[in-house]
Amino acid sequence: MKLFKFTETQKLNDNEKLAIIESLSIMLTAGIPILEALDSITEDAPNKKTKAVVAGISQGINSGKTLSESLSTYPESFDLVLINIIKSGEVGGKLDEVLSQVAANLKENIETANNIKSALFYPILVIVVLIGVGFYAFAFALPKVAEIFLDLNIDLPIYSLFILKFSLFFAKYRYFFIAGFIVLLLLLARAFKVPRLRKIFFTALTKIPAVSNLVRYMDLAHFTNTVSLLLTSGVPIIEVLEISQNVVTSPKLRLDINFVKDELAKGSTLAEGMKKKGESFPSLLRRVAAVGENTGNLDQTLANISRYYEKKFTDIIKNISVLLEPILIVLVAILVGAILLSIIVPIYQGIGQLTPHQGL
Repeated sequence: MKLFKFTETQKLNDNEKLAIIESLSIMLTAGIPILEALDSITEDAPNKKTKAVVAGISQGINSGKTLSESLSTYPESFDLVLINIIKSGEVGGKLDEVLSQVAANLKENIETANNIKSALFYPILVIVVLIGVGFYAFAFALPKVAEIFLDLNIDLPIYSLFILKFSLFFAKYRYFFIAGFIVLLLLLARAFKVPRLRKIFFTALTKIPAVSNLVRYMDLAHFTNTVSLLLTSGVPIIEVLEISQNVVTSPKLRLDINFVKDELAKGSTLAEGMKKKGESFPSLLRRVAAVGENTGNLDQTLANISRYYEKKFTDIIKNISVLLEPILIVLVAILVGAILLSIIVPIYQGIGQLTPHQGL
């Protein structure tokens, strides 16, 4: 009897989605029928997962569905923003152009994600090494030394005695520590899915200036980029704001976007609605939105400010990475130094106590 059933996920990563969307755009622009284009993408797909998804999309279109409807059967890979953009392109008869815009946006997102990963690689590597060295030292190396020194009944300094005894305790119960750490991570992941707890978490984060700005710029970049893409595709503004609530992480900003949507339904402008929630929508965004509404270029002005917020977000990530590097190096030095002192000092004391005193 099988207690667990493991199935291969059909969630595509950004690079796999880009390959599908970009290839489809190129072939539709060249005049190739969509079913033939999808067959070609399936044939060239690099893995079984991509082949299965594209084949499923093709099967949906064969059964009478539109491309957007077929994509919506894979919500774990294709979000509401992408689906609605494609849907608007189908209605307007500009599917190839819309797919080209989606591909360009995916490329920008991938580039930004790669820049963030590059900036965070070194700090994460140091943290992993720090945890690994600490675990090995307290679980395996120090306990062997601790048993020797404690058996010699040497008078040890308080910090050496504490570290050595803690290493024995940690080694004895190391599997419980590992299990507790894993359980803690799972509980945090589970708690993060609870809206009320997630709201408390983000409220706490906003108290930290650097993290607060990071979350804010990230959400504003996602919000303005999503609104720009959907407006360019011809999606009505009310529907745009309804969809854009799903791309931000801050619960407060999500509520404020919904408030602005209700204000627009009452006849207000986007800039006027944002002004009533000025703590979530900065003056720069409100003024740019007002100019865009007056000139009829709201989609383009929001696209420009989206790039501005994205650069701000990336710059903060890089600055945090630069600041973390020396701090992490100091932490590594402190850990190694504490371990060495806890061993070296008892050695010298033991030598002093075991050496016989010579008479005058």
